[in-house]
Amino acid sequence: MNKIKKISNIYKRPLWGVFIVMLFSCSAKSQHNPSESNALKAVGNRIANSNNETVLLKGVNLGQWLVMEGFMSGSHGGMSQSAMKRKLFDSGKSKAQIEAYFDQYRSNFITSADIDFIASKGYNCIRLPLHYELFLTDEQREKRLDVIYADGAAKEVAYNSYKSNLLSWVNHNTLASQSNIDGFKIIDQMVNWCKTNQIYIILDMHVVPGTAGDNVPITDEMMEDFSFGGRDFFADSKNREVLFRIWDKISKRYKDESTICMYDLINEPHHRPSGSLVDLTENEMSILRNSYNTMINDIRGNGDETLILLQGGDFGNDYLSSGVSIYPSDMDNRSNLVFNFHRYRADNSITAINGDKDNINLFGSAVAFSKAHNVPLFCGETGLDDNYVRLFTNLKNMSDLGFGWALWTLKTHTDRNDPNYISNRIPLDVGGNNLWDDIQQWENGTLFENIKFENCDQNAVPAFWEAISPYH
Repeated sequence: MNKIKKISNIYKRPLWGVFIVMLFSCSAKSQHNPSESNALKAVGNRIANSNNETVLLKGVNLGQWLVMEGFMSGSHGGMSQSAMKRKLFDSGKSKAQIEAYFDQYRSNFITSADIDFIASKGYNCIRLPLHYELFLTDEQREKRLDVIYADGAAKEVAYNSYKSNLLSWVNHNTLASQSNIDGFKIIDQMVNWCKTNQIYIILDMHVVPGTAGDNVPITDEMMEDFSFGGRDFFADSKNREVLFRIWDKISKRYKDESTICMYDLINEPHHRPSGSLVDLTENEMSILRNSYNTMINDIRGNGDETLILLQGGDFGNDYLSSGVSIYPSDMDNRSNLVFNFHRYRADNSITAINGDKDNINLFGSAVAFSKAHNVPLFCGETGLDDNYVRLFTNLKNMSDLGFGWALWTLKTHTDRNDPNYISNRIPLDVGGNNLWDDIQQWENGTLFENIKFENCDQNAVPAFWEAISPYH
């Protein structure tokens, strides 16, 4: 692999790469990128800027940064961020040491150099996966950590105590009430970096209170050993009230920031017991729909017209399940809504239709849904495909159909000894030993050096870069 310390080497590719760079330099950049007064809006089934010019968002996710998922380290697919903290704790590290480790990880994993790199490739947006805990104060986060580090029956006691605290924080309006909490500091810095590069930001609440699914690494579920743990977002209103309050505060802070183009309210709601995907229940779908309606009303009540991205069941794709719909017509405020779908190695036929026409993972269903409801669609996650012909066709078809997209993801830390090694499916790869196995990397700081942009490996396959080009 090629080290990317020498940025000039980025463009030492075949002639198609030179053509892409030339095309970008000659393009009407203001048409597709944010300016101080160029907020995006939904106009029928397209996204447009203030000049009513269509803007097709094409970007990259910043996964594995603020929410660590074990599958992006090869052999640890079942591990969550909480499980990594617990592993460090069991190795003898104190809570304070572990939080200091994660602070350092967050400081180094994504820097301005990563955003400069994304912009140099011609993408016009990033999707920023967030963990709700970033909007808690240090004292509030301690209560969450009590659950992670508890054992046996004490874990259930700590979890119930934590939920009682959630309600108290809602009632006393102390959630996301400090301007210097991590979530706001990270978003503020990202706005500065993206504004400099004239690219948009999509805020994605990747982990919500109580979790909105059973997939532990994705949801960072703390209570997977207890039957009531998964999908507690649906089971306990306290979790939902916390999410409502956090989005309300985010909206109030960033409503006039046009660099932030979209709010992705809840990532990948799903129901997946024992690895088998099933529909959200009627009650869960109703709660999801009502939660969206509440958050949309709160955001619009703040005078915030930012685009709002909604996700259905089935990991974000299903908008009619168990007899309950999530359509624009189901919302009190229907303006500036965008509907999401996620695609990984799916059928690329533009006429393919799911048996359930409101599950829009396939292109035929997506086109029909967009036309029927007159709404824009955006693919919040796609990629992770080493079949570069299929990957190219996937992205080109979305671009041709007018659907924006964001690759998952910029950077992973793969396990070279694992048969599922995936560095050939992503742009940048972190070197060194597997961070989930080698605790010493955290102790001696090697990990925090390896994750820096300048120390990562760039995907060495030209066909990969051609496949993921935003110039299709």
